[in-house]
Amino acid sequence: MCRWSFRYWEVPRAQSQHYVRLVRDATDETLLVYEQRADDYAAASAPAVSAQVACLLDAVLARLRSGSQVLEVGTGPGREAAYLEEHGITVDRTDATAAFVERLRADGHDARLLDVRDGDLGGPYDAVLAHAVLLHLGRAHMRRALDACLAAVRPGGLLALTLKDGDGESWSDAKLGAPRWFVYWREDALRDLLSDVGWRVLDLRKVQGRTEPWLHVLCER
Repeated sequence: MCRWSFRYWEVPRAQSQHYVRLVRDATDETLLVYEQRADDYAAASAPAVSAQVACLLDAVLARLRSGSQVLEVGTGPGREAAYLEEHGITVDRTDATAAFVERLRADGHDARLLDVRDGDLGGPYDAVLAHAVLLHLGRAHMRRALDACLAAVRPGGLLALTLKDGDGESWSDAKLGAPRWFVYWREDALRDLLSDVGWRVLDLRKVQGRTEPWLHVLCER
């Protein structure tokens, strides 16, 4: 059974106000860390996309036309969105963390709050990008998120996502010095889930990140 609690924090905005996040599970605890440490996360992140992530984004670009619309779930600091836009793609920047949305707006970008667990992502889009985002979802929420992504794209639309390769789930205070919750996936289980939801896997490969292996996936509706 989930234990429910309230957490309060102030988010800087043009008109200051308080936000309340209902903390009910490990995903919410992780979002709270991002809310409080968005600046630290941005500072600790590489200034440009890695070669491995660029390879995935290039695979998306190869299947899109200039002007195509991509929904990015969990934009964070915005490096991947900038990469796509440099290649003629229109990106709808979203994040479940108000602090990241405010950072994006302060940099002159349109951005909106969006939690992939809520179901309706809008659209239809030509593609959905979820880089290092869905790895914070429990397996039941993961299925619902993949369903929502499927509903958000046109027939033939794409989904690009990255997850950590491994078994089980765990907390880690790496990078931010505060605990974030990660869910790991193996290739076979991920392929089965994507297929069951209705995605056709175009490419699924294991790549080595800075400290651990990842799964990079490109799917088509």
